[in-house]
Amino acid sequence: MPTLVLADLHGNLPALEAVLAHPAARRCTEIISLGDHVSFGPQSRAVHDRLTALGAILLLGNHEERLTRPGDQEFDGYNWTLTRWTAAQMQGIDLHLPVDLRRGSVLFTHGTPGDPYHLIYPEQLPDQLDKLPDGVTLLLSGHNHHRWDVSHNGRRAVNPGSAGLAEDGQGSIAPFLVLDGTEVTRYTAAYDVRETLHAFLATGAARIAPEMCRMVAHVMQTAEYQGVLKLVRHVNAVAAKMGLTLGDEAAWKQADRTYPWQEPVSSEEYWLKMEQTL
Repeated sequence: MPTLVLADLHGNLPALEAVLAHPAARRCTEIISLGDHVSFGPQSRAVHDRLTALGAILLLGNHEERLTRPGDQEFDGYNWTLTRWTAAQMQGIDLHLPVDLRRGSVLFTHGTPGDPYHLIYPEQLPDQLDKLPDGVTLLLSGHNHHRWDVSHNGRRAVNPGSAGLAEDGQGSIAPFLVLDGTEVTRYTAAYDVRETLHAFLATGAARIAPEMCRMVAHVMQTAEYQGVLKLVRHVNAVAAKMGLTLGDEAAWKQADRTYPWQEPVSSEEYWLKMEQTL
């Protein structure tokens, strides 16, 4: 019984549909999402509805966890505008999802077992594999959008990469896994990123959080590793010089003017151009 394993769809419905249409995915009898099927992208609710309609098993990612408490003061700043917007789209949906899933010798999780926020890197995997529960020989996880396949002391860790926000290769590509027993096969599906760009505009996401949506769109098109984090770091540096914080809108607007975008225009102008050309 082959299983389709996805990670980090991030509200990218065209990417999900491309995966579901792939011949390797179509022969799978179940779907497991390793978390973060919501946020960043503009169609979180549509992705959630599509997966649940297919009976997919959904695990808790850090983005789902945030959306279980959108009213927290932590999310008041301008930097969380897109998260608050996503929470409004997801209203009425229970995202208190399981953190881990174990199937025999296979353990599924988002970050590391028990912690969807724990971001690890390939060089840390041997230590992580040594800490796995007895009897677990295969760890399937996401969170880090970088694909990996690492073996150590008879155990193996595989990250399919982000299906909705790939960051380690060609843009407009959705990576995924097919698990058959303990055999793992990696695949990719190409999708039309213009459909996702159009959704940023059609849903209103690009209007309420133009800078963050622009960076997410950029990563979808280029697969630039940690592009969102690079933008946040730039805003942080600009905010510090201005005596402001990451939550201040003025810092984001100033940082937008100085970020080395591919097109030297403001994010508002970028989305206006997209509206005219898509």
